[in-house]
Amino acid sequence: MDTNRYETVCIVKPDVGDEIIKGIIQKASAAAEANGGKVVKVDEWGRKRLAYPIGKKNEGFYFVMEYNCAPEAGKEVGRLLGLNEDVLRHQTIRLDEEEPKKAAAAEQPAQGGKA
Repeated sequence: MDTNRYETVCIVKPDVGDEIIKGIIQKASAAAEANGGKVVKVDEWGRKRLAYPIGKKNEGFYFVMEYNCAPEAGKEVGRLLGLNEDVLRHQTIRLDEEEPKKAAAAEQPAQGGKA
């Protein structure tokens, strides 16, 4: 089975309770773990001021979820978040596996040089 690495950023309405936020994170995690996927980490950023109002809201609860799963499960995460009326915005991107390798190679000093 082909798996990809994804990152989803989600903004939840600020006036919902902590139990609802935990439920949204749990449902998104369950969708990512469907068909053998694995959640790598979930960062809860908390309530932050929005750059511009969304639906007459000036704040939102942010969380970021990083996970490995099949493309179908990644689409399901986005679909579930899109259907939830407490979610203001969400965005999912596929992380490139080459980026960490490029960053590590750039950090290593060049071999050779002046003697």
